[in-house]
Amino acid sequence: MEQLYFNLSEEEFTKGRKILLWIFAGLFFLAGLYVVTARPLFGHQSIPPVLSAAPFGICLIVTVFALLASVKRSDLFFLVDYGKIEFRYGILRAKRHSFQWHDVKEMIFPSKQRKIKLLFMDGTSFVIDLNYLQRKKSTLIRRHIYKTASEKGINIKKVQNLN
Repeated sequence: MEQLYFNLSEEEFTKGRKILLWIFAGLFFLAGLYVVTARPLFGHQSIPPVLSAAPFGICLIVTVFALLASVKRSDLFFLVDYGKIEFRYGILRAKRHSFQWHDVKEMIFPSKQRKIKLLFMDGTSFVIDLNYLQRKKSTLIRRHIYKTASEKGINIKKVQNLN
């Protein structure tokens, strides 16, 4: 079986989407400033400053998304080859995981979820959660892992859902 490698670092927002996110964050910040200063500076007595919590909250959420889109995350990948399964992906704290095929005793493939549960020879288990990836890539990864596991003679169970 050939190697399957996905470089997940190159998938990012386009420059236009990043600019739009930053513009929306700036607009909500300005809206919050206007609501705070409407009563003392402009004399609008019907606008209490407490209403500025909504635009500032939305500004904070949009700024977090804009920061996540703008920060370049490096070394995110998923690799399945003849010797091991190795990956590093995630949104905030991505950790590198590597599993040798000869350590895997059994695999559980749920049909309704994008996950794979690995049961190891020493009695431990690990769930590979592919929900963070695009549907097409997660389907290719699951298919490749299934074919490689069947070639290696690893016991494969198919279930509806993982508990």
